[in-house]
Amino acid sequence: MSNQKYFEGMSILYVEDDMVGRAIIDKMLEPLFAVRYAAVNGEEGLELFRKYRPSIVVSDLMMPVMDGIEMLRAIRSMDQKTPVVLMTASLDNELLVDAINLGVSKFLAKPLSYDVVQRSLQTIAKEISLEKIVLQARSKEIELLRYRDRYHSRQEELARRKEQHILHNGMAELFLPCADGSGWVVSLVHKPKDVMSGDSYSVRLTEQGKLLVYLADAMGHGLSASVTSMLVTAYFNHAVDHCPLSGDFAAMAHNLTCFITENILDDEVFSCTLLEIDPEHNQMQIAACGMPPLYQMRNSLVEQLVGDNPPLTAFSGAVKISKISLGGISDILLTTDGLPDAQIAKEDSSYFHRLSDDLAVSGTANELFDQFRSSCPPRDDDDDITLIYLQRSSFDNPEKTVRFSCSGTLSDVAALQGRIMQHLEANGATGSRLESFDLAIGEALMNALEHGCLQMGANKRQLLLSGEYDDMIMSATAKDGEKITVSVGLADKGERLQCWLEVTDPGSGVLQEQLTARRSATAPCGRGLALMKRSVDLMRVSPQGGRLLLLQMLERLH
Repeated sequence: MSNQKYFEGMSILYVEDDMVGRAIIDKMLEPLFAVRYAAVNGEEGLELFRKYRPSIVVSDLMMPVMDGIEMLRAIRSMDQKTPVVLMTASLDNELLVDAINLGVSKFLAKPLSYDVVQRSLQTIAKEISLEKIVLQARSKEIELLRYRDRYHSRQEELARRKEQHILHNGMAELFLPCADGSGWVVSLVHKPKDVMSGDSYSVRLTEQGKLLVYLADAMGHGLSASVTSMLVTAYFNHAVDHCPLSGDFAAMAHNLTCFITENILDDEVFSCTLLEIDPEHNQMQIAACGMPPLYQMRNSLVEQLVGDNPPLTAFSGAVKISKISLGGISDILLTTDGLPDAQIAKEDSSYFHRLSDDLAVSGTANELFDQFRSSCPPRDDDDDITLIYLQRSSFDNPEKTVRFSCSGTLSDVAALQGRIMQHLEANGATGSRLESFDLAIGEALMNALEHGCLQMGANKRQLLLSGEYDDMIMSATAKDGEKITVSVGLADKGERLQCWLEVTDPGSGVLQEQLTARRSATAPCGRGLALMKRSVDLMRVSPQGGRLLLLQMLERLH
């Protein structure tokens, strides 16, 4: 950059009370500055500064009305950066100190020398230009960072949506019925450390009526781990939906592990568990590779089941499969290592040592996670955490299961609700959660009457709007062989009572589509289902409809 280029776009204010001196200064400044403002004293110079805000100020020191020091002091009260040059024939120490304290840029000795003036102003102009360049660069850097933040935020949102699309819980609204009258439900908690997580899962109900659970933990964090984990999970989902061998657990496990070993790098390891619940044969099969122990509660005692296989690598061979009878098993817990390996606050031990005790008294996956967080508050070095909790309703225990039934009339339904509440209170249930459960039971029985006995469907909305709904409900009559049945199963969970309640109606009852449909708070239909969901710990429906399962953890009298 030539020296003249430094002055482009700059203006200068010069203040000199002597007319000849102003003319000399103007001649010196003319080749450098296209825009020049002249003042005869400090007061006039200050007004011009306020009005035009010049790039540089050159002022005589000794002037009438307002001298250079006073003008500099006034300028600095409103502007700390504009360079100010003072011209003087002599300068005593006191004025020198004042000028320096006020931030004077340079002193020019009178009489003025063109070369000295040019060099001094050129130095100042260079500093101003360089500062502008730095500010422009910083502004561009900030804008680039903002763009990158927007770009990364958008990419993170797309990645999050992709993960949510691949991660799948096909049992979020369903339960899997068993031949003995019980049923399996699944609840889960997924807490990734970052958007791109190494943890992944998929819970599927197969065409053969079996429950498949897949849980994986890829090595490391971030993009690399997430790509591997999502790739395998997407393959698993595709295989369940389209592979003819999806009903053969051994073939499924073999194909899945082969896909993993073929697609991970030589220095990667991959941990996963594949589990199948077969309600027809009352057994489960497990292929566990390098995952934490599986926890199961058998006859109210928590057991740990260690997997038979190490983590998968690119060089892994065939995996071993375990077959286990489900007799007496009510709870099964799968976790990634972020949960059992977490450090308990203020203790030199991991949560692994408390997990069994907390599982024994927890009613849902969310309850167990809350127990975990009370022991292990979040830390910066937390790992991804995923837990999948499978529970079996306790209707297979005849000693703690009672079955009720009634005909499809409003009065019989109301009486049945009263008998159920009496049964729960007789077993010690009490408290506000019992009141919420009573509300949910009433809604469940009304749903069975409406959709099961009276075969209301999409026409319920029209019936409500036309005023025919109340007449139809009030005039409902008992029909031969048409019953609403309710099973109530109770189990001890520490100091609380775990209550399973299943309502079966003679029709289609509540369907999965009704549970998952979006409904507004003012819609005439669907509010009962929403009320049930809010009132209980879990609500599930059978795949074919007609059977509604509720779970509530209840306080009890001691």
